Amino acid sequence: MTSDTSVGTSDPQRLDLSAAFFLAQEPPYAAGTAPVAVRISQGDGPVRLALGHPATSMNVLLTLDDQGRIREETLTDTKHLVTRRFVYSDNG
Repeated sequence: MTSDTSVGTSDPQRLDLSAAFFLAQEPPYAAGTAPVAVRISQGDGPVRLALGHPATSMNVLLTLDDQGRIREETLTDTKHLVTRRFVYSDNG
């Protein structure tokens, strides 16, 4: 995560937490809805979704795994760039 996109991001850090806790705590997911949601992938490749939250100036790009879980996330708002990769305990 960075608040200064001119210097790049920091080294990855591992966080162990449940999916339910993560979704309940994170601003773009806690409400359970996205005002704007568009599937931007086509064909047999990974599902990619773009979510927009205009009221908070937040945008999210998600890549889902074959079980519909978040695999990668890029989140931007007016002051932050957050990139995350998710690894689930059932697949290493």
